[in-house]
Amino acid sequence: MTHPYATEHYAESLLRNGHIVPVPEWGCCILVRPILGQLEDAAGTYPITIFAHDADISGGLSRLRALDLVSIVLVVDDFHRPSLEHLAAEFDFVRPFKTHFLHKPANGPPTYDKHHRYEVRRARRSVDVAVLDLDSNLEDWMAIYSVVSTRHQFSGVHDLPRKHHTTLARLGGVTAIGAWTEGKLAACHVWVHNAGRVHSHLAASSERGYACGAAYAVNDASLKHFAGVELVNFGGPAGFVDQQEDGLARFKRGFANATARSYICGKILNPGQYRWLTEEKGVGHDQTYFPAYRASQSIE
Repeated sequence: MTHPYATEHYAESLLRNGHIVPVPEWGCCILVRPILGQLEDAAGTYPITIFAHDADISGGLSRLRALDLVSIVLVVDDFHRPSLEHLAAEFDFVRPFKTHFLHKPANGPPTYDKHHRYEVRRARRSVDVAVLDLDSNLEDWMAIYSVVSTRHQFSGVHDLPRKHHTTLARLGGVTAIGAWTEGKLAACHVWVHNAGRVHSHLAASSERGYACGAAYAVNDASLKHFAGVELVNFGGPAGFVDQQEDGLARFKRGFANATARSYICGKILNPGQYRWLTEEKGVGHDQTYFPAYRASQSIE
């Protein structure tokens, strides 16, 4: 079965502008985005690109080059990609991106440290937790997602359009676990799963949910719900820097018994256009952000 992240329906849900291009050589779709004038570049789907097990990386890049795209950037994890050696031979760079915190049931049942045990017990006294029908509870979900979006000032790929949430509500391979207090949704975690691998997609809490630690109860219930899978991937720290000691990373690590890596891959498909864009932005080719011309929002 096709992974939800690899479908056209899912990719289309991420777009605010631009269009999608199926890449049959890779078994997935990419997002094509306008830059300046008639120029366009490409990005993988949020949060990760899912490559087919027999992906023809070179063939896919040739397809994108023929579309006169300037560059492509994407993120892969340790479970849906060719070998790092293969990727490095085809892309201009393959860099470690984030540490992901996993729970693997084969390593044993969930065990928490003193802090997480306390927080789970405290949350359980305040909330009721169950599988949530995202479609019939979409407005409640959107309301609490707006809380976390405002709190963390989401922008760029994290500023997801409404159509993304409506797509999730009807997409196969999506499960939501919710927590209620006094009859109101206080927290929810949306999971995407395929072939025994479960990936944290979005999570949010209301102000009341934050106060009672509802997310602890939701994650604990999620691990019980997915007890028979190969792995549950809670994802990594916030932002674009692998700061394992931030609060979100400590929260996720408390539910994990293993780690894995994600990697960011970039390829300049049209060097002349790439050079012109970086000169227009006044940035050099040694920028850590890729593509360099998107390091700020002045070129969209």
